[in-house]
Amino acid sequence: MTTRLDFRSDTLTVPSRAMRARMADAEVGDDYYREDPTIRALEEYAAELLGKEAALFVLSGTMGNLVSIRAQVPHGAATIVSNTSHIHINETGHLAAVCGLTSHPMPTPDGRYPLELLNTLAPVQASNQRPSVLNPTLKLICVENTHNGEGGRCLDVDYLYELRSFALARGLVFHMDGARFFNAAVALSRKPSDLAKPVDSITFCLSKGLGAPGGSIVAGSGPFVEEARHWRQMVGGGMRQAGVLAAAGLMALRENIDDLAIDHANAKRLANGLKEVGLDVNTAAVETNIVMAYVPDEFGDPRAFHSRLAEAGVFVLSPKGKRLRFVTHRDLSTADVETALQRIHKITRI
Repeated sequence: MTTRLDFRSDTLTVPSRAMRARMADAEVGDDYYREDPTIRALEEYAAELLGKEAALFVLSGTMGNLVSIRAQVPHGAATIVSNTSHIHINETGHLAAVCGLTSHPMPTPDGRYPLELLNTLAPVQASNQRPSVLNPTLKLICVENTHNGEGGRCLDVDYLYELRSFALARGLVFHMDGARFFNAAVALSRKPSDLAKPVDSITFCLSKGLGAPGGSIVAGSGPFVEEARHWRQMVGGGMRQAGVLAAAGLMALRENIDDLAIDHANAKRLANGLKEVGLDVNTAAVETNIVMAYVPDEFGDPRAFHSRLAEAGVFVLSPKGKRLRFVTHRDLSTADVETALQRIHKITRI
C-alpha cells in the first residue's frame, strides 16, 4: 500500500501522544467565569511571549481576526487589506458581513504593500482639511505574517515599523493576521515580541505547524482584549471546560516552536527538488514552509497532473491555474520529502 504523503496544509498535523496525555491530564474549570486554570495559563504565557498586556483564547484564526477587528474598528469604516490575504478571500466575507467594513484590497508582491501605493491611497490630511462626507473613513490596515497567498513570505521588523508609522500618521488601527506568525519569527531569527511590538493587535494559530488540534490566540492591550472577549461571546465563541484544548496549545508554544526550522529546511529541499524535476519554482522566495510550484505546459493540464500526484500518494490542494501549493509540517519528515520527490520524478518522466 502506498504511503499517503499529505502536503495540502500544515493544519493536517495530529496531536502527538505526549500532547494527548497533556490534554487528558489538564486541570479545567468554567471559562465563562474565567475559572479554567489551563486557559488562563495559556493566555498569560502567550501574552508574555508576544510582549503584549493580555491575550484571549479563541476557537479559530478566523474568529480571532473577526473579534480583533470588531473590537477596535467602528461599523461603516474602511480597511486596507492585501488582495491575496486570507482575511480578504478566505474568511467568508466577515469584514463586510459582520464587521461592516469597506475593504480596499491592494497588491502585495512578496507579501508587502508598496509604500508609494499606500501613500497614494491614503495621503496624510492637512490639519485644516475636512474629511469627505462621501467616503467611508479609513480606520484599519491589516497585514498577514507569514503571507500564505504569497508563498509564506515574512514581514521583517523594519518593514512593520514603516507600516506602524503609516498607521500612526493617519490614526489607523494596525492588525496582524499571524496565523503562521512563529514561522516568521523562526525564519527571521527574531523574538516573537519584536515582531509583535509594532502592531496594535495580533492573532496566531495553534493548529497549524505548532501541532495543536485547534484554537488560536488574540493578543494586544488589556482593554482591547476585554472588548474582544465581548465579541467572542457574541459570535458564539464562549467556552466552558476547554482547558483540555488549551493544554495542547500551551505545550505547542512551550515545546514546538523551534521545530518549525525543520519544516523550513524541508520546504527548501522540496522546492529545489521540484525545480530539478521540471516544475517552475522560485526557490529564492521559499522563506518558510510553503512552496508554490507551477506546472509547465509540457506536463499537460495542471488538473490532470494534480490527479497523477494523488494517484502516486502525494496530496496537494487543487491547482489555482497552473499553481500548486505544497506545505511542509511536523508530520512530514525529511525522508517523506525525499520519497515525495522520487514519486514526482517518476510522474514527470512518464
